[in-house]
Amino acid sequence: LRASRDLGARWREYPAMSAPAPAEKEQGWFSRLANSVASSVGEGLNYLTGVEDPDELQTMDDGSGNVTNKDDADAGGRKAMWSQLKDLVGADIMSKFSIPIFLMEPISVLQKISENMQYCELLDKACDEEEEFMRLAYVAALAVSVYSSNERTKKPFNPILGETWEMELPEINGIYVAEQVCHHPPIGASHCESPRWTFDLTSAVRTKFMGNWVDVYPKGRTRIHLKECGDVYNLLPPASRANNLVVGRLWVDTFGEMRVNNLKTGASAVLTFKECNMFGAGRWEVSGDVLGADGECKLKLKGKWNESMTATKPDGSSGRILWAKNPEPKEGALVEKYGFDNWTLRMNAAKDAPKGLLKSDARLRPDRMALEKGDDTTAQKMKHVLEEKQRAERRKREENGTEWKPRWFKLAAEADLHELELDVGTAVWEWNGAYNEGKAKRVENGIDNVLETEFDPWEFDDTKDMVIP
Repeated sequence: LRASRDLGARWREYPAMSAPAPAEKEQGWFSRLANSVASSVGEGLNYLTGVEDPDELQTMDDGSGNVTNKDDADAGGRKAMWSQLKDLVGADIMSKFSIPIFLMEPISVLQKISENMQYCELLDKACDEEEEFMRLAYVAALAVSVYSSNERTKKPFNPILGETWEMELPEINGIYVAEQVCHHPPIGASHCESPRWTFDLTSAVRTKFMGNWVDVYPKGRTRIHLKECGDVYNLLPPASRANNLVVGRLWVDTFGEMRVNNLKTGASAVLTFKECNMFGAGRWEVSGDVLGADGECKLKLKGKWNESMTATKPDGSSGRILWAKNPEPKEGALVEKYGFDNWTLRMNAAKDAPKGLLKSDARLRPDRMALEKGDDTTAQKMKHVLEEKQRAERRKREENGTEWKPRWFKLAAEADLHELELDVGTAVWEWNGAYNEGKAKRVENGIDNVLETEFDPWEFDDTKDMVIP
């Protein structure tokens, strides 16, 4: 769920039914108060969304700040979605709700998390720096740059267990590989490597649905290793909120504290993502400090997560632009409908698929391909087929008394967790090296035509040919 690109100058029209910044851990009387508020929100949204009179949901914001009676193309979908969600106020909806096609974009979550690497050249720049704190500033800039794609409102497809995604990165002489390693809860693992650095991520989220908005708390562990200097970094990201799920135009805000820690030296970058207030002030703004192990400020960081980041000395002198967002494409069906940038377009392009592409690759998903072509009906049908096949495999494992075993990642028996990561909210998965060992054979026997290859992430041979009504 991402915010649309035309929100930049006009977002003030979309503040409906939001709330103060979320605090994930609530206890005692405050928790009971929150549940009471959630109940009230649910009752209010029943009224606002017209559960008694569904035609009321045909009203929409026309982009001028005024509510009109134009037919909303997504109104029927929103009504159906609310009928499923209204009893889940206050709950984590990640595994309790199947997202309808009208809210989706034609990529997988595995592809979405690869947007971490859109500006991976920043890690090369960090490697070029002799000074410790400027290296940390570049790593922090990479962490902020991830959010530059957060103005898209559509949600990616949930990966099928065993689904993968690969991408060659010739600009850094590197490769990126991701795999869905767990389905309940949904967990993806990824590994990116160049001759100069590695990036490893175990990615999961926890959500809290509050009626017309949902709070999203990233979970998991990030490791960045700069090989030449030996620096190792971790990342603790801020929370996000998707606003106006049911009433109004969808938009996303990211706010709270982000920390990037140098686990070797004890230095850290502490950044604050400013929450957008009801009058529009603060949207996109990020600022913070690079601190030495002694807590002394070494550099000041400032910028906007959808635009650029700059580093200066503590007195404001010697400014340096660390990162600036790439120009966006101006035309194309996927650009106009989903707000895709050049990186996202490249993710699905058959010509950019690596040689020896795995048949479990997200590019090959039939629901994703149908949605990309604008065939929502087929996309919805194929999404159902994939989900039913996944359930069939789960039942078969239960009958056999076996468990799914990922191909390219292994469960870390004793994960090396920093003291700030003791509650990462998920198991940690690490790269097992098997992908590189079989690469040459896969290239030799690889896929000739990506667009005509059947998606096959399945554990059992007969799953692929299973007929789903």
